[in-house]
Amino acid sequence: MQYLKHQKFADVEMFRFGYSPIGKPWLSVYCYLIDNVLIDTAQTNCQEKVLKAFQNKQIDKILLTHWHEDHSANTAKLAKLHNAQVYAHPFTQEKLRQGFEILPYEKFLFGKIKPFREKMSDFEAIIETPNHKLLPIFTPGHADDHTVFLEKENGWLFSGDLYVGVKIRVFRKGEQFWPQVEAFRKILTYDFDVLFCGHHPRLKDGKKMLAQKLQYFEDFAGKAQYFQQKGLNTKEIMKAMRFRENSLLKLLLSNDVSIEYMIEAALNKS
Repeated sequence: MQYLKHQKFADVEMFRFGYSPIGKPWLSVYCYLIDNVLIDTAQTNCQEKVLKAFQNKQIDKILLTHWHEDHSANTAKLAKLHNAQVYAHPFTQEKLRQGFEILPYEKFLFGKIKPFREKMSDFEAIIETPNHKLLPIFTPGHADDHTVFLEKENGWLFSGDLYVGVKIRVFRKGEQFWPQVEAFRKILTYDFDVLFCGHHPRLKDGKKMLAQKLQYFEDFAGKAQYFQQKGLNTKEIMKAMRFRENSLLKLLLSNDVSIEYMIEAALNKS
């Protein structure tokens, strides 16, 4: 079952897409339309709803925060439908051109993704819409290509997966901890209040919430390092920090998501 919720905040249209074979969706993904610019394109499993939602909109530019399938999967269809120019980090462009493997749980939650081999462009220094200016800011960590977009005048941050939530308790395999900490610190030097997040938007106190996430990450790393210095291994640290791994869930998620990966990443400052 495909799910769509639409709302408007000032000049920004918010589109929430979700999919589940039964009942309510387990994970929702947001796309944002600001004037004629679309930020992210949602998952393939919601393609019917996505195309219907945007078929009568004017979209001249598509901006991608990163390559992950729940943010980029409908790029080809929407770019063709609107003859829109796609802007992305060079690594994002490479991933979309070559295509990438989808794990079984990703296929179930998000669907397959087809390569997009049309011309894509690097981000301009400032991306202009008829009424707004967006500043691309490189924020690697969650993904090597992760980029956010700041609308300075109104204090809006289109944050992709930079925020998601404060108390994150799992990492994807290969996700980096300390680059995310640096990204939080970097973004917190800017003024903003609204977080147009890829999964959990915060329409007020967004900067405060991101600051709380930074503090959580720093505290998490401090505890993990303390127990490492006591001679504990990763699994022992996990127990000492009172985290329990759901083995069945980890198996269902193809061993791609784990609290253990987050601890290992926090202990890797190289």
